Amino acid sequence: MRVRVNGVRLFYDVDGAQLVVEDDGPVERPTLILLHGAPGVSDHTAFKPDFATLTDVAQVVYLDLRGAGRSDDDPAGRYSLEAWADDLVAFCEALGITRPIVLGNSAGGMVAAVYAIRHPGHPGKLILSSTQARLDPTRCAAVFERLGGEIAREAALDALQRTGDMASLAAYNEHCTPLYNPTPQPRAFGSSIFRPDLARQFHAMDGIWHRIDHLEDLGRITCPTLVLAGALDPVTPIEDSEDMVRHLDPSMTTYVPFDNAGHGVWHDDPDRAFAVLRAFITAG
Repeated sequence: MRVRVNGVRLFYDVDGAQLVVEDDGPVERPTLILLHGAPGVSDHTAFKPDFATLTDVAQVVYLDLRGAGRSDDDPAGRYSLEAWADDLVAFCEALGITRPIVLGNSAGGMVAAVYAIRHPGHPGKLILSSTQARLDPTRCAAVFERLGGEIAREAALDALQRTGDMASLAAYNEHCTPLYNPTPQPRAFGSSIFRPDLARQFHAMDGIWHRIDHLEDLGRITCPTLVLAGALDPVTPIEDSEDMVRHLDPSMTTYVPFDNAGHGVWHDDPDRAFAVLRAFITAG
């Protein structure tokens, strides 16, 4: 399905009902909006079919960011975390979604954080999953070396610090992407639609990823926030999540690390990950 938002059509899909009729009458479930990572390389299908398991406690909405997946390109060909964050607000207004629970994984977590910073009264709850507020290539390279040796370290430094061109990104995809999770991920990005213009704008050396820096602004987030991080995550190392937790309001923040998980903790420890998510969604 598509809806027109801020001059473009955004693709979205839905699992589960918002209003459920039970023996005692109608029950309204919260809406969980999922924001994917790797703009231009990934899209909402990265969450399928796993997140359908949460339809017993929430209506699950999958969204392709502007320029990604099945959504329209930006007419001017320019993208930013801020524009994606503003799209999310307009998307909710178009569909009548109030106080959503927003989960962003990886780059989606960057969008989710900026959304909650820019629009503090809008989200009901926030879930920052395997993400970061500031890129530290040397921190990433150290974890890649621990998991994949010198060749992975050098590929990471080439892609994230030295050149960042399409050739280095291809080498990164070969040597580094398979290290994202200790559990083999046969689907990886296979179900996603590749959008090369957006991929270059996000991943290039002068791109969005390298310019992110909203660490000091995280204290402006005013809704309950869950931070999920894997100790074996090389691309958004667990130290990045620890940095974010230190800047978030401690009275509103729940931090759950996973010792044996990598990037997107549900890939490696689904039982615990979805139990944590279900408890956070249903908490009063």
